[in-house]
Amino acid sequence: MSRVLVTGGTGFIGQPTIAALIAAGHTVRVLDLKPRQGVLPAEVEILSGDVTDTAAVASASDGCDGIVHLAGLMTVDCARDPLLAARVNVIGSLNVFEAAKARRLPVAWLSTAGVFGPDDAINPRPMTIYGTTKLAVEGAARVYARDHGVPSLGLRPYIVYGPGISSGIAAGPSIAIAASLNREPATIRFSGRVGFVHVGDVARLLAAAIDTPPSGAEVLTMAGDTQEMTAFTTELARQTGWTDIGIDGPPLRIPADLSSSPVPAGLGDHPVTRLAEGIAQSLASLGSGQHAK
Repeated sequence: MSRVLVTGGTGFIGQPTIAALIAAGHTVRVLDLKPRQGVLPAEVEILSGDVTDTAAVASASDGCDGIVHLAGLMTVDCARDPLLAARVNVIGSLNVFEAAKARRLPVAWLSTAGVFGPDDAINPRPMTIYGTTKLAVEGAARVYARDHGVPSLGLRPYIVYGPGISSGIAAGPSIAIAASLNREPATIRFSGRVGFVHVGDVARLLAAAIDTPPSGAEVLTMAGDTQEMTAFTTELARQTGWTDIGIDGPPLRIPADLSSSPVPAGLGDHPVTRLAEGIAQSLASLGSGQHAK
């Protein structure tokens, strides 16, 4: 049995990722700036700490066999304070790779589809501070693989949705799902055509990368199920009978249509959860009380 450190582990993606790691037989230690209580299984070790603190990350990784790095600032917070974004997203990630370097620990981490600008779905040219910080980390991951033998898998998901508490502008669909279940109005603050990536798909791929690390630094784009935002609200209304979900905002600064990267065979089979199925799974999970509100 191996121990895995998960930074930002009490967050939206952290919770299902930890569940996937435990299901695979790992023990889990969490490093979180402000750990949310009562959202993780009792056997998970939770440490309070900041990823920008080199010593804290090094200490938290002691005795671990892999790291899942999820801590970071999202689009709106990055735009509000670019210097803080650089400290958290770039310096924090470098601290994680430094901690992994001594024992060549595998690192699974989150990049973003936001590394692509709106007009180019092939060459990364981000048009947000958030995407810019993540593209910098992709470069750092390649350096740590080549110079220090640190294997890593970075994921570039588009809009991640599902049950639980998400954050930032991308949280709109997840908020809408919970609001529909509770018969409350909600507004999604972006429009257009996007890739819907169910949070469970992200969690399973992150956990698989710890079990079967790549030989170098891999980065995979996760486009999910590409649909118009109106298709999302229509399907949500069909499943819940609730129609008070609005869409109000411009399209995201990401190409409307992205292609998902092939998943390396060693990571196993990872089919895309289609939108209707993902909404149904999320509603069922929220309805059964499996996720903290």
